Amino acid sequence: MRKYTYTSQNWFAKVTAAVVPGNILTFGLVGVIGVLSHVDSDPRTASAQFLTWLTVLLWCIILPTCFLFSNGRRAWNYLSISALCVWGLFFVLRGLQA
Repeated sequence: MRKYTYTSQNWFAKVTAAVVPGNILTFGLVGVIGVLSHVDSDPRTASAQFLTWLTVLLWCIILPTCFLFSNGRRAWNYLSISALCVWGLFFVLRGLQA
């Protein structure tokens, strides 16, 4: 196995991967947590505020970790597939809850 050296190459592709599919992944994760914890949509409740701030925290975790991918294409692929899986899980859980 070849050892990977971290460089700043492909930084634009990695950042856009964190912004576009990373943001979609973040909203999906928060949606799954909201469905599992039965949070209502009233923004004045503590649980809704928790999910609002959890969105910021999760995205601030995804943004720097996108630089751990070896190239921008791999970042786009993994984050996009993860976002699709999480949103699929969200729709399945929401369908089971109704």
